[in-house]
Amino acid sequence: MAVIVETNDNQLIKHDDDAKKKRVIMWLVLILGMIAVVVGLAVSFTTNGAAGDEVEGNEDPNQPSAITESYSLIHVASKVGEEKNELLGTSNAISVGGKFLVSGSPGYSSFGVVVGSDEIGKGEIFNLISFMEAASSKNKTNSTEASNSNATLSSTTDIITNSTSGDRCGAAVSATAFGRHYAIGCPSSTGLGYVQVFEWDFTSSPPKQVGITLYGKEIDDGFGANIALSQLKSPPGREDLRLVIGSNSGYAQLWDNVDDLWHTLDPFGFLNHPEGKEGGEVTVSLPGSPASEQKLFVGYPSFDSDLGIVRSFVVSGRTGNKNVSLTEQFDGDSFLQGSRQGDQFGTDIDTDIKGDFVAIGAGGGGYVRAISLYPNTSSEEVKVRPVGCEIRLNSSSIGSRFDFGSSVATGRVPYRGCPRCGF
Repeated sequence: MAVIVETNDNQLIKHDDDAKKKRVIMWLVLILGMIAVVVGLAVSFTTNGAAGDEVEGNEDPNQPSAITESYSLIHVASKVGEEKNELLGTSNAISVGGKFLVSGSPGYSSFGVVVGSDEIGKGEIFNLISFMEAASSKNKTNSTEASNSNATLSSTTDIITNSTSGDRCGAAVSATAFGRHYAIGCPSSTGLGYVQVFEWDFTSSPPKQVGITLYGKEIDDGFGANIALSQLKSPPGREDLRLVIGSNSGYAQLWDNVDDLWHTLDPFGFLNHPEGKEGGEVTVSLPGSPASEQKLFVGYPSFDSDLGIVRSFVVSGRTGNKNVSLTEQFDGDSFLQGSRQGDQFGTDIDTDIKGDFVAIGAGGGGYVRAISLYPNTSSEEVKVRPVGCEIRLNSSSIGSRFDFGSSVATGRVPYRGCPRCGF
């Protein structure tokens, strides 16, 4: 049986108009979709281009991003030691912004001659402001003109330690972030090693010692061979300091200076070498930024047959507060130890101003490893993550790869490049 549906002309016209409207809407949706895809691709390319200028650590620790080498070095000035075997530049520290440089000369002799040298050592402070301004000007104008390589650094003042024969002062130096306070290590070969801290008024006058001299435990134990100094958050009108000191005999010391008085923060030797005195060298590093909870890094390059490890601590509280504590983080993390026996991982350590980016040298293995301690953006969990690949000498480099990584330094403040990496 057939069913017949009758439709008048008005219904047909209305149906046709509805179909046309649907087709127009579909075309509009399609066109808008294509525009969105084009815009998305443009944004993607723009973001990737920016990432090339700001290389950040990959969230996946197994797939770290590479560290790019996109900047050129401009030679601004030089300084040659006054004597042979003076060993100027054995240790160096630079303040934020590159304004002041302190350099150690552990071989410096008061006799001024090589024969009969007494190796009292010394430290020198250099004002770099004029040189940095000149270099900055060249960078801003993209000048390829060679800088004046004949410019000579002139010492603004010497750090006078009243050292005696064999003290080798300047084997280690450190500075607070803004260059007002300096520490100098004197790992004497003839007596007890010691460390002194000085305050400078930014003039040609010699810096004045802060507090008493801190001494090691035994003769020739290398106390003061590695040091790190930072400033604490202080009440108005006061500048409190924190100092950590390494040795070559398996121990380290952590001190706070409040009102020119030194107070030990590790009376039980928590920072000492896990293998005891036989462990040998202990290296140290402190971030320069004052904080209520400050990070501390201690290296033990001789650990486990020279495999080497680095331990990470958080120092909570401060002197005068009974709640001062040392808490270890990331114990046993594979990124904080060497790859094989003989690497001497932790030969030297340096951090950015907040301690979120750390460079670790492995002098035996001939490489440097950079790690990030920034929290994961999604979970806020802090993990040890490598930044790029390990830095090594290429096969065509002159000389042995060994000892490469024996000394490392990071940018204290990331002016350009990766804001999360310190480059």
